[in-house]
Amino acid sequence: MEIIFDINEEELPIFLAEVDEHLQLLDDGLIRLEREESDAELVQTVFRSAHTIKGMCGMIGHQRMTDLTHAMETVLDGVRKNEIRISSQLVNVCLEAVSHLRLLRDEVSSSQTSDVNIEEIVSLLKRLIVGEKRDAVQAIFRNGSDGIVKIPSFVRGTVQVQAKIDTKSMASGARAFQLMMALQDIGDIQTMMPTQTEIEGAAVVREFSACVLTSHSFEEISAALVRISGVEEISVDGKVILSGGSIVSKQDQPSALEGGARQGKAEDDSSKLPPQVSNPFVPERRANNPFGRRNADQTIRMNVERLDNLVNLVGELITDRNHLKQIHSRLTRMNGNYDKISETIMHLGRITDELQEEVMHIRMLPIASVFGKFPRMVHDMALKVGKQIDVIVRGEKTEMDRSMLEEINDPLIHLVRNSVDHGIESPEDRRAAGKPERGTLTLTARHEQGRVLLTVEDDGAGIHAERLRNSAVQKGLISAEEAAGLTEEQSIDLMFLAGLSTAQKVTDISGRGVGLDIVNTNIQRINGSIHVETRSGQGTSFMVALPLTLAIVPALLVNVQQTTFAIPLVMITETFRLQESEIKSVYQKPVTMLRESVLSLVKLSEIFDLPKGDEPRKSSFAVVVQSGKQRIGLIVDTLVGEEDVVVKPLGAFIGDIPGISSAAILGEGQIALIVDVFGLFKLAGI
Repeated sequence: MEIIFDINEEELPIFLAEVDEHLQLLDDGLIRLEREESDAELVQTVFRSAHTIKGMCGMIGHQRMTDLTHAMETVLDGVRKNEIRISSQLVNVCLEAVSHLRLLRDEVSSSQTSDVNIEEIVSLLKRLIVGEKRDAVQAIFRNGSDGIVKIPSFVRGTVQVQAKIDTKSMASGARAFQLMMALQDIGDIQTMMPTQTEIEGAAVVREFSACVLTSHSFEEISAALVRISGVEEISVDGKVILSGGSIVSKQDQPSALEGGARQGKAEDDSSKLPPQVSNPFVPERRANNPFGRRNADQTIRMNVERLDNLVNLVGELITDRNHLKQIHSRLTRMNGNYDKISETIMHLGRITDELQEEVMHIRMLPIASVFGKFPRMVHDMALKVGKQIDVIVRGEKTEMDRSMLEEINDPLIHLVRNSVDHGIESPEDRRAAGKPERGTLTLTARHEQGRVLLTVEDDGAGIHAERLRNSAVQKGLISAEEAAGLTEEQSIDLMFLAGLSTAQKVTDISGRGVGLDIVNTNIQRINGSIHVETRSGQGTSFMVALPLTLAIVPALLVNVQQTTFAIPLVMITETFRLQESEIKSVYQKPVTMLRESVLSLVKLSEIFDLPKGDEPRKSSFAVVVQSGKQRIGLIVDTLVGEEDVVVKPLGAFIGDIPGISSAAILGEGQIALIVDVFGLFKLAGI
């Protein structure tokens, strides 16, 4: 069934992005609250996110989403006032509410009503409110030993707020709603005209009044109200703070309320204005967007297609720069004096490099956009398997190209699932091993030598090499003789075999025969690698190394039988000249000795079936590439040099070519094929 909300096409993406941001904040904050119950600032942050979502949904007329966030907001309000205690039950119910909100949020993007039933979750939230709050209030007002009734610390006084909505405003109800939201942010509304029901019913509102119980100062209350646009006049306890749409000068305002919120406390008139009470929902006067928020770093949201077009244009500029360099090199060899051309090319090269760097920075996003989902995901999975697991995130501000984030998302999910299900033990087993009942899963990201290193580490039981060997033999993946000859390190690598699983029973988390081979394949497909370290009884660490971006790749250009190939630099460990006499044969495969170790060789001319040259070469070059713990030497005719190449897909007409990932257009217009190193390992049977 189609559903229509009061929001236009321009506001829709902003609304969805803002809601997603606050839903993520709720997920993160609620998980942390379970461990950090006494963190008042965290409680306030979580409450504000629920409060903001409620306001945004109310503005577009999403009643079910408004009702659900209102119920959750009331619970969190009780928590911040110490009327409701934080418990696992409270956190779990609120997290379930967040899951419902995500489904309701999709109604806005699809304009289709979902079958989400919020009545049950709202009922659970109300039970938390009624039960816990009643006990807390009774305890607060219980007579003390001195016979004096204990008054809650947050009760200070009431203030009267009156406002007149601008007669020219086309959305007077929305302005009244914003006034109500701002007052809810700074206190408890005792009475209000018009009522909340009338405001949410899109009624025309010209005058607004409310009595608010608050502990905030006159300046703080004023600062929260004067930021709302479309309001003609505002007064607080009879003191006019906004008139004719303009803020009344500070000299004409009292520094504090007399007998009101500050209860007659004297205050120096020369004191500085306190920080404003922030309300992310309230728009600033310079913006017409009802969902706009102040942002300290002045960020903007950009359409992804426009960003991709910008990257493509920079790629064309890089291609032309490389072409100019080649032309200049040829002219210089002709002994011509081309100083002016040289200067221009150098300047163009510098500008292009800077532009490329800036564009790539625009494409960068913090890894937090991927890491952020894991605390909630681990919480839910641990609940299902009866484990207690804390998640620690480090380096969440580390940036990666958005295309890399999309590619690494699924492998990271699988690694985290593996740690929860296989790595970290049950509370009983951890107690028996002398460990804390709660396990720890640590996610780390950092930059190192032009790459991004991501680590998923747990403090579980570690990987049992013997169990992996036995499982591989039982499933017919290797023979018993092969298993007996494996080292400890080689045994650990068995986990990347397709179809290998050591799970004792099938669960909805793992144990269905879908092992880490998918993770390894996906990581290697994007020129990455994965390394495993494990210690029995102490835990396991998976380290994933990735290039920064997939759009522009630093590569080594090589020639093979007049065909140019580009090999990603991130996969190359070294190059060396190779004499034909140094090539030996082992089991009919070419090898050579490199620093007292055997290096398997692969001739690119044979792998890609290129026509042979007229004269046999006495020497060539070997490019040593590594994927995981395996390495081979690629035999090429000549080394052309390093160059940043712009990646171009081969297209549907050509399709997939084993050993080739994509292509690049070089300076003079010729095509270079970008080598898929992982694919070469498969083609070579290594």
